[in-house]
Amino acid sequence: MRIRPFDFKVATSLADALNQLDQAGSNARVLAGGTDLVLNMKKKNILPSTLISLHPIKNLEYVEEKNEMIHIGALAKHADLAIHPILEKYVSILCQAVGLIGSWQVRNIGTIGGNLCNASPAADAVPPLLALDAAVVIATLQGEKTVPINSFFCGPGQTVMKPNEILKEILIKKPLKPSAGCYLKLRRRKAVDISLAGVAFQAESDPSGQRIEQVKIALGGVAPTAIRVPDAENCLVGLSIEDAFQKIPMCADKAANAAKPIDDVRATADYKRTIVNVFVQRCAQHVLTTLKNYRGQS
Repeated sequence: MRIRPFDFKVATSLADALNQLDQAGSNARVLAGGTDLVLNMKKKNILPSTLISLHPIKNLEYVEEKNEMIHIGALAKHADLAIHPILEKYVSILCQAVGLIGSWQVRNIGTIGGNLCNASPAADAVPPLLALDAAVVIATLQGEKTVPINSFFCGPGQTVMKPNEILKEILIKKPLKPSAGCYLKLRRRKAVDISLAGVAFQAESDPSGQRIEQVKIALGGVAPTAIRVPDAENCLVGLSIEDAFQKIPMCADKAANAAKPIDDVRATADYKRTIVNVFVQRCAQHVLTTLKNYRGQS
C-alpha cells in the first residue's frame, strides 16, 4: 500500500514542534514511534499534509521520581517502561500492560504517548493508568495544562487535545501504603494481536495491611473508551483481606454487568462480558494474595 505524499519536518525541541505544528495547520500530525500512525496512513485512514518528527527530542524519554509523583515522558518506549525499576517498584501494573503491547519490535519503537494519543478503546496502557488515577500534561503554545486521564478520551480515536497541542508527560501518584496491581488481556495470538478485552485491577490496603482501603478496576476493549467500574470497586473497599476474597465473585459480576460491551469484529458482547468476569476474578485473587503476603512479611 502506497502512502500519499506529505511534507516531512523534524522538530529539535518541544517548543519547536509546537511552533511547526501550529504553522502546518490542522491536517498535520506529529510522529513519535509511528507504529499506529504509519499503518493508518497506509490504509488511507489518516492523510496528513505534514508529518513532524519528534525523534530528536530525547528529553521526553524519561521516568523520574519527584516528591510523591512519578513522571513519564511521552516519548518513553514500551520496552523501556516494561522493565523500569521505578515503575516495577511502585506501579508494576503498568509494566505488565506495556510489556504485552504488540511484538518486541513494536515495543522497541512504540511510545506511551503515542499509545494514549491513538485513543484506541483497546489500548493496553490506558486501563492501568485509569486504575492508577493518572493524569497527562499537555503542552500548548500558551503553556502546559494537566488533564486527569479519565477526562482525556472522548471516543474511539478522539481525545481532548487540539490539533496544535502535544502530549508531554504522564503523572502518577506513588502509592504510600501497601499496594498491588494486575493486568490481564485476551488476544487471539500470543504476540501481536490487539486486546479483545483487558482488565486492570489495582488495590491498596491500610498501613497495617489488614483492610482494603482502595480498589480501582478499569476495563479496556469493551466500550468506546476504557472505563472504570465503581460499583464493582465498592464491593471490596473497607473489607478485611480475608473477607474480600469471599466477595470476589460479586465484584466480578458487577464489573461484567457494568461493562455493557457491544458486538464488534473481534468478539461478541456476551463473550467479552464473560471474559471480564473471569479476568476480574483472576486479577482480584492475584492482588489480594499479594497484599496478604505483604502483611505476612511486615
